[in-house]
Amino acid sequence: MAMKLDRRAHGRRRVNILASLTHAGGILSCSIVELSEAGARVRLVSESAVLQGNVRLVCAECGDLESEVVWQNGPLVGLKFMAVPRRAAGVVPGSKP
Repeated sequence: MAMKLDRRAHGRRRVNILASLTHAGGILSCSIVELSEAGARVRLVSESAVLQGNVRLVCAECGDLESEVVWQNGPLVGLKFMAVPRRAAGVVPGSKP
């Protein structure tokens, strides 16, 4: 079995951060389960919600981040940040306190 290469430009870090996603249809509660400088993987509280296009990820640790939904698999959603966020100490890989 061949190994899968990880070609991501930014390292990822597993986290468990409560957050919310603002989108055209309103606000959804979620938790950030993986975070990098370029994006995040979040788990939606509502398993039936379907997201597309631009959203805003909001949490105390990361701030307010304009994002684009790049994939969704049930309650898991992959986000790409529109601009690289300011590094949050201890949250984004490679950040310095």
